[in-house]
Amino acid sequence: MTAPQLVRSFLHSTLETWRLDGFGDIIVLLASELVSNAVIHVARPMTLRISRRCNRIRVEVDDESNDAPSVRRPDATEEHGRGLFLVDALATDWGTDIRPEGKTVWFEVDTTTVSAW
Repeated sequence: MTAPQLVRSFLHSTLETWRLDGFGDIIVLLASELVSNAVIHVARPMTLRISRRCNRIRVEVDDESNDAPSVRRPDATEEHGRGLFLVDALATDWGTDIRPEGKTVWFEVDTTTVSAW
């Protein structure tokens, strides 16, 4: 299995356990984008976490790079570069925390304002 496939399976299972599986598609899509970015641009071990606080679901991806990601606005002919564009458009909030040993890229989805897919 590839990293994005493992992530999708883990997240669907976790959200089902929390009885929030109606948000699975959006959470899985956005998390897959963050994991794919880490695989492509960092190519080193990463850690994924999901947590729930009140009405928010938070997903974090840690990797060993100190390079902050940036949102691109690719034109229609480009095949890649839309991952963070999707995160920026669909997540309630997102960001990057840089640390000496790497970074954490995270997003949050507010379950009271974001529609379940």
